[in-house]
This record gives sequence, C-alpha cells and structure tokens, in this order.
Amino acid sequence: MATVEERLAALEARLTPDPQALTPPITIGSLGNVPTPGSQLAAQWAQDVTGMVIHRFDTKVGIDGWAAPNGARAMQKDNGVEWRRVGAVWSQVTPWSLNASGTAQSGATNPATVSTLNIVSDPGPRFANISCFLLIDVFSGNTVTIELRFDGVAQARATIPKTGQLAVPGLNMQWPIALQAQGLFVPGNHVTPVSVVVGADATAAGIWHTTANFFENRLDCTVYPRGT
Repeated sequence: MATVEERLAALEARLTPDPQALTPPITIGSLGNVPTPGSQLAAQWAQDVTGMVIHRFDTKVGIDGWAAPNGARAMQKDNGVEWRRVGAVWSQVTPWSLNASGTAQSGATNPATVSTLNIVSDPGPRFANISCFLLIDVFSGNTVTIELRFDGVAQARATIPKTGQLAVPGLNMQWPIALQAQGLFVPGNHVTPVSVVVGADATAAGIWHTTANFFENRLDCTVYPRGT
C-alpha cells in the first residue's frame, strides 16, 4: 500500500505547471463575463461582482466616500439603513416615517396650517402614505373645511357643518377628524411638504380652536422607495 507521501507525489505528477486556459465566459443574471468552472478568473468579473454585493459601512460618512457605480448597494451599520446608488448619488432604500404635532390656534384665521412636515429630498423616486388626526372645537353656527395636503394639493377633505340648531349659541362643538391618503408619488430631488389646513374653503370660514396636544393634533407620513 502506498504511503501518504507516495500518494501526494502521484497527485503532484498529474498537475501541469501551465495555467489552465481562459475559456469563454458565460452569462448568469446581469453578468456576461462569468468564468466557467475550471477557467481562470478575469479581473473584470471580480470587479463587477464586488460592485454588486451589499457593502457595510460604520456610518453614512463612509458610504458617501465610496464612488460606487449606479445600482450598487450599501448598508449603514450604526442604524441598519440600506442605500442604493442612483444617478451618482445615494438614495435610501429602507422605508422611513415622519410625524409632527399640530399647533394650538384659536380664532377666525382662514385658511390656517395647524400641522406640517417635509419629506426630505431624495434622488430615488418614492411614494408616501399620509394621515392626520385633529380634534377641533368649532364655534356653533360656523362651518369649517379641513384638508390634508400633499405638495400643496388637497388629497383628503372634511367639512364640519353648521351646528347652531344643535347647540346653545356660543357653545363650541368638538369634532374628531381623521384623514388619510395612500400611494402618493414623491418625485426625486424634491422636498415635499405635507400639511393639515383648517378653513381651507374661504366660503365656509368659521371660528374654531385646536390644541398642540400630540394625541389631538398630529400628522403622520411613511415613505417607501419605488422603481420608477
């Protein structure tokens, strides 16, 4: 029976000192330069694969310092946020949420913005779901229109009718109002304001009152990336 050394020598004798030929590459997925089994590794393939994996950086500073090709992905380890390269800049892949408390306002100022927030500019196209809750006191005998606006355009509306016949004159009536809109397109590289406007209809402007309590006057927004 051959010893280990003899078996090793036999295996070495079967090896050729010349490198194997670089056979034509094959296509797998989006890569057309994938080496076939047994072939040499071309530098171009290694570079392409390196650019496609999700690279991990401690902070956003490290991500910003990487001049990656479009389509590259990176993860921010300090908060777990994922980014993608779009148009030579980084676009956030991980969905994010925003919220804002409303302000305490009283009187007959119409229209008046009682709650607002901004969806920050991002190079990648996105869509947003927005909602608001408002507990509003309306002076009896008055009509008030409330709008949930996205980039200055009303996406949902509620109108509180006159209630003089239901209340003692001069007595306020408290109304809980909830509005929402979903799937709103957020263009790239654009700061998009979201707001709640009271007294939006000038023909139905009344006397009303709101508080700054987050449970009674709030605005919420969730933003998601989209393909186009």
